[in-house]
Amino acid sequence: YTIELSHGQFSWTIYRRYKHFIELHEKLWTYRATLKLPLPSKRHRRKRQTSSSVPKNESKIPRFPKTPEIWVSGEDLENRKEQLNLYLKSMLRSRMYRGHTATFEFFDLNFFSFKINARIQTTEGVINKRSGGHKISLDLCARCCNIHDIRIKWRTRWFVVKDTFLAYLDPTQDKIKGVLLFDAVLNVLHQAPSSKLVISNISRSLNVDCWTDRQAIDWKRAIEHSYNNLCDGLTSPDIRHSSFAPPREDCYAHWFVDGRSYFEAVADAIEAAREEVYITDWWLTPEIYMKRPITHGDYWRLDKLLKRKAAEGVKIYVQLYKEVEMAVGLDSAYTKRTLVDMHPTNIRVMRHPDLSPGETLLWAHHEKIVVVDQTVAFIGGIDLCYGRWDDQKHLLTDIGADCTEVDAPEDQGHVLNFHSIIPDKFLSYKQQHTTHHLQTLTFFRTEINKFIMFYIYIQLFPSYKHQPQVDATEEQGKPRVPSVQQTSTGLADHISRFHMDNSTEVDPSMHLQQYKNLVNKVEHAAQAKLWIGKDYNNFILKDLSQLDDPFGDVMDRTKMPRMPWHDIACMTYGKPARDAARHFIQRWNYTKIQKAKKGEHISFLLPKSYADDAFNIPKDWIRPEAVRANVQVLRSSCEWSAGISEVDRSIQNAYLSAIEQSHFIYIENQFFISCLRDVQVRNQICTALVKRIVRAHRNKKAFRVYVVMPLLPGFEGDISKSGKSQAIRTVLHWQYKSINRGPSSLFEELNKETGMAWRYISFCGLRTHSELMGKPITEIIYVHSKMMIVDDRLVIIGSANINDRSMSGTRDSEVAMLVEDTQFVDSIMAEQPFKVGVYASSLRRRCFAEHLGLLPDDYDGTMATFDPMTHENGIALQDVASESFFKEVWTKTSAVNTTVYEKVFCCVPSDYVRKLADIANFQRNPLVESDGEAATTVLQKIKGYLVLLPLLFLIDEDLTPDAMTKEAIAPTDLWT
Repeated sequence: YTIELSHGQFSWTIYRRYKHFIELHEKLWTYRATLKLPLPSKRHRRKRQTSSSVPKNESKIPRFPKTPEIWVSGEDLENRKEQLNLYLKSMLRSRMYRGHTATFEFFDLNFFSFKINARIQTTEGVINKRSGGHKISLDLCARCCNIHDIRIKWRTRWFVVKDTFLAYLDPTQDKIKGVLLFDAVLNVLHQAPSSKLVISNISRSLNVDCWTDRQAIDWKRAIEHSYNNLCDGLTSPDIRHSSFAPPREDCYAHWFVDGRSYFEAVADAIEAAREEVYITDWWLTPEIYMKRPITHGDYWRLDKLLKRKAAEGVKIYVQLYKEVEMAVGLDSAYTKRTLVDMHPTNIRVMRHPDLSPGETLLWAHHEKIVVVDQTVAFIGGIDLCYGRWDDQKHLLTDIGADCTEVDAPEDQGHVLNFHSIIPDKFLSYKQQHTTHHLQTLTFFRTEINKFIMFYIYIQLFPSYKHQPQVDATEEQGKPRVPSVQQTSTGLADHISRFHMDNSTEVDPSMHLQQYKNLVNKVEHAAQAKLWIGKDYNNFILKDLSQLDDPFGDVMDRTKMPRMPWHDIACMTYGKPARDAARHFIQRWNYTKIQKAKKGEHISFLLPKSYADDAFNIPKDWIRPEAVRANVQVLRSSCEWSAGISEVDRSIQNAYLSAIEQSHFIYIENQFFISCLRDVQVRNQICTALVKRIVRAHRNKKAFRVYVVMPLLPGFEGDISKSGKSQAIRTVLHWQYKSINRGPSSLFEELNKETGMAWRYISFCGLRTHSELMGKPITEIIYVHSKMMIVDDRLVIIGSANINDRSMSGTRDSEVAMLVEDTQFVDSIMAEQPFKVGVYASSLRRRCFAEHLGLLPDDYDGTMATFDPMTHENGIALQDVASESFFKEVWTKTSAVNTTVYEKVFCCVPSDYVRKLADIANFQRNPLVESDGEAATTVLQKIKGYLVLLPLLFLIDEDLTPDAMTKEAIAPTDLWT
């Protein structure tokens, strides 16, 4: 019998024999009969109580045609078909039988049929599955099946084939027991005549028994139908760059420069979440503030935000890198406890990998992803943790306002008139002629409340260095909170001065200004710090500790500057966001199998559909600055990190392909470790750059490569002392070996091939200056970006550094996003007309404008106050491949800035310091110490943040780690 069914937007077809109807009827009859027996179990009593409340007409089993099929004549078949149809309809009208397991099985349904990928309904049913699919090699099984048959078990499972995956459940429960994602290596093996199938993908294999050969064929066809028609490119054998996800056309994409705009966008996206949020970071600190200045209390603090969404029913899934505690102080265990305690039901956290002997001790989950509802995805280099929030100002200090005294307006010899301070247009005629005492009290209550809130704030954060001294009772273990009376006394004089005196004639404009001055001072005093507690840090001066005390300062803010943080991230919508979610799901499910396979508190995750009508993106989710482009998600993954049998190094593949086809390249990266012909450093980035530059030289074509990276590696240490800077020196060794020292370096090869490497490539860093307690100071801006822009048409943004750890695919796990422009504007490249992409060129100009000091003073981090496509500020930011820009703007600006910093501060690293012994002499007499006024004058020559990377720094020193130090004992792969 062919049975066609529909439910809501779903429709499907099943095939049943008469014996299947008999089996259903017998199971329902047995169920009804069992309910009449008073069995001594709570579960049975609940069932009986439930059934007793069902009306009798619903509890009756419909009439069933019992005449055997063999006795039914051809003329009566139509009548039999109608009887069975009425039987099924009557049975489905009964609540008592509609939800029975036998009914679900008969109709090929399960608890998730209308929940999983609600847009797609495909094949479901009960089949037997063999255990051990994650461990058994198919080849080994073929050779030694007799041995394995002794150990394996067969279990009945409910299988569901959807558009991009296959899942199976325990038929008696509503828990998913396993998920197999469809990918480019998916294979369904069936050797007829047999009822068995072997379903394999890049992660695992499933051995199943479908009862009959015909059913096995049906299941194979169902899987192949989804595989060939519904996977939207995921199963293509030739995906570009050998990635797991294909390029997605015409998708919205948006970039973020520095952490401020990124944090705000992530917070807004999580706030708008309706179903689920995925977060994976190398480091995550729950108490980080997502929006600053902090004007809404804890509302935008990450842990409070996640707790609020979890309470609304949104599922939060967080994956953290489980660090080697002796090597990296991330305290992911504290992060997990804190988040799970917020909402144990809807916030789930897993850490990976568990520490065990082997190479995985050396590698990390380094990716940074946030996905909301599998519809919006954030990818980049920014962790949601301490020190990452920053903006284009890159402030060095954050002491807070000096609130020890709020001065009153000077007494002009009379008492101020209340109405002379509040403009008449804000008061009605009636208000102007009523008792002024009430008005005065009401008016100042607002100002007093501001003052009280400020006092409460500094009590909550005792690290504030300029607290007013107030007396308050202090119970043991509780913070000191001053009373209202105590906190309001600071404004008592002001209240009395504003008491009404109608007999006094005053100048309203004068006292309005005095009122404004008073309010400005109160508001200034109430300004909170931008970086609270350990968020104010400098990883080179002092690494973080005691992370379970988030609001305690790690440094003295009056003596030590913070280290500014420059970073890049991006976001996308729709199908590429689904791809990012799919990667997260693959990692999550693999970690669950490893760590919580039988743990019901951790559930398997399922990807959503790629069908065009499956995306319901609210218009207000798409940022105004977002640009339509082609987007592809890339990654570095392997067996240890994602449970896949084939190494995915699509990030490196994309870098190499982009470099080969480039006219100009702009790179921002935390590291540059890539050598030529070196057995210890194997990534091909440096080789690709050399080949492209040499080709341009031989063809006499203009070609430029701009590289911006940190002046020093971000490890705690004092570079002037060998014993206290082993980690810094080790990384410097590999970076200088890659750039300009030794036969395998970039510069050595370019000089050999072109004779003039400096004409084609530039290495720079970022530095800024400020004042701390009245004294000029300077600090590097730590470049943490992982970005490459090619020809102002293509951008790669992600978490991958330029080193083997990130690029090889077998070490750190990474994720990146490749954006290719599809919208172009007229520009110039190498003094020739050239079409550049809106996305890539706007990002590149935004970065150049910041580094060269061209951002307007009122720029707030958004496009609204700065359009990088049109803003030039007297300097052409278009033709960066030209020699004039390369020499007269980029190189000249960085050289002037470098000279000024070295003259004023004698700061290191510097080309003047070729060995450690030179540091003391070089720093003997900085201008800032000998002539402060002259130093201030000279610093005015600084433009932007760009400085030269000192390629001669410590060139006469052996920077390899000293023998018997932990840095020397560690494998070389750890550093490269």
